[in-house]
Amino acid sequence: MVKILRNLLMIVLLMPVLFVSLGVTEVFAGFGITPPYVSNTSLTRNSTYEQQVLLVRSETNISQKAEITIDAPEIQDWIQIVEGDVIKMPRGEQKVPMTVRITVPEDAEFKDYKGAIRIRTLPDDDQVAPGAVSISLGALVDIDLSVIDRKIFDFSVRKISAADLNEGHKLFWLFFPGKINFDMMIENTGNVDIVPSKVEFRIFDRAGKVLLEETKNIGKIKKIKPYATETVTAELPTRLPAGSYVARYRVFNGEDVKHEGDISLNILAAGTLETANFGFAGLSIAHKVSVLLPVFALIIAAIYIWHMRRRSSRR
Repeated sequence: MVKILRNLLMIVLLMPVLFVSLGVTEVFAGFGITPPYVSNTSLTRNSTYEQQVLLVRSETNISQKAEITIDAPEIQDWIQIVEGDVIKMPRGEQKVPMTVRITVPEDAEFKDYKGAIRIRTLPDDDQVAPGAVSISLGALVDIDLSVIDRKIFDFSVRKISAADLNEGHKLFWLFFPGKINFDMMIENTGNVDIVPSKVEFRIFDRAGKVLLEETKNIGKIKKIKPYATETVTAELPTRLPAGSYVARYRVFNGEDVKHEGDISLNILAAGTLETANFGFAGLSIAHKVSVLLPVFALIIAAIYIWHMRRRSSRR
């Protein structure tokens, strides 16, 4: 018995030497995913939702591939892996994105749906040295979805900025105001197209104590698709001269203020930047009337002259 134990001990001790002499190596690599789920509880019929899952590994000295299998019989046709069923993980890349796209059909039942996405890592073809041994690792992405019969209008403002602008300028008697381009990175957290209903600025002196002007956006703001995150721009007129100011802004969703804060505003002398000011839309009501009234008068006069000539010709 003692002899058998001694022989087993010798084999265990000699195994590393034996593997090295045979040129056999083992590749041990940690593998994980973040987040470990695809979840949305506010889907509607005919909606599309995308979520990114990162494939993360600890060892990047070899090329690998991830084989993707969808295990969700009830909603198998709804789910697409944008990158395909096999995702390459090149050498040197620690994090590789996997985009899961959910497309809800128009006849989907209003209820909860569950499933999973199975991920298995394998050596990339022709990338493993002869005699090498690679351990296959895997992960599981839980799918948790709900299709509801209710529209949700909501969004979050992730980031804001306002570029420098030119001050307004006069052309004859008309004053064309400067244009504040207020950029907003907005995440649509609802399940229908959405857009901020209004953006307001209260502009103060550099110290932020004296209110100089109140203004709000003119024109439409681009709509954002459900579950998407995009940067959109609100255009606000200002009649302030060149200078540095503090603007206190508010972004509205209907009557609710979704985001507010302070931002620095730099207005430069007219013509400094190659950016356009507001056109006709930015004119004051009085200036718009002063432009439109003569135009309407000319149109009415032309119609009257045409009508009179037509009557004369009938005689």
